[in-house]
Amino acid sequence: MLTDITKGLPVSRGNEILPAMHDGELRILDTDLATRLGFERPRKIRELISRHRGALEKMGTCPAVGRVIRGNETEAYYLNKKQAIFITAKSETPEATEITIEIIEKFDAYERGEIPSVRAKRPRKPAFDVAYRRLLSVASTLPNVDENQRCLMAARGTHELTGINPLELLGATSIAAPKAENYLTPTQISEEIGMSARAVNVTLIQQGYQVKVTSSAVGSDYEPTEKGKDVSRFFDTTRRHGKGSQQQLKWSPRMVAILRPFAKKPEPAS
Repeated sequence: MLTDITKGLPVSRGNEILPAMHDGELRILDTDLATRLGFERPRKIRELISRHRGALEKMGTCPAVGRVIRGNETEAYYLNKKQAIFITAKSETPEATEITIEIIEKFDAYERGEIPSVRAKRPRKPAFDVAYRRLLSVASTLPNVDENQRCLMAARGTHELTGINPLELLGATSIAAPKAENYLTPTQISEEIGMSARAVNVTLIQQGYQVKVTSSAVGSDYEPTEKGKDVSRFFDTTRRHGKGSQQQLKWSPRMVAILRPFAKKPEPAS
């Protein structure tokens, strides 16, 4: 319960239009206005706001704040005085005229210092453990991403959403991962066994370790087959001329011995 100091009587927040400071400007939360207008489902007012977004923005910025409600992302709008009056008129509810007068009186009373504003409601953050599990599930759908990478991706995403990194909370400041230097590119394999890099790639295809792709989601020209997944990994590498990054398929050192028999032996000198 709040007290309206202009009357000295207690009033319910749910039935009272209370201006709130948002980004330095006095505004009304969309669902507060909807409740006062008698909307059965206050969030339905956002559909009305979306339809008239162009007109509202001519009356000033219409800031939207992201929120998570019951696991669903949504946006809350904060309306200035003109925008609130406009939406009230468009609502066509029986109380529209009365509420228009109330909005004007509340804003004017605040400007005269007769009533205080309330602080804008802060967006509600999801629980970090729920966010982590959901992001981990999303990461599991990404191609060519191992379990360590999925954990790290989910932890970073959780920190963005909640401000908490679950891995740091558990003291897992790092996760052991395969080192890129232990895996070899086709060029490095070719130097070991005396084949060209192109011949190495062709042999890997012929022996069922990889397939050539034209538009890989990870930017690589090749992807491992089921047979090749146990002896290969993708690693981030810088694109040519340093423009962005892509993933490169590298191979376990075991492939040197596997591919060596396919290297042509030099002809003996006559």
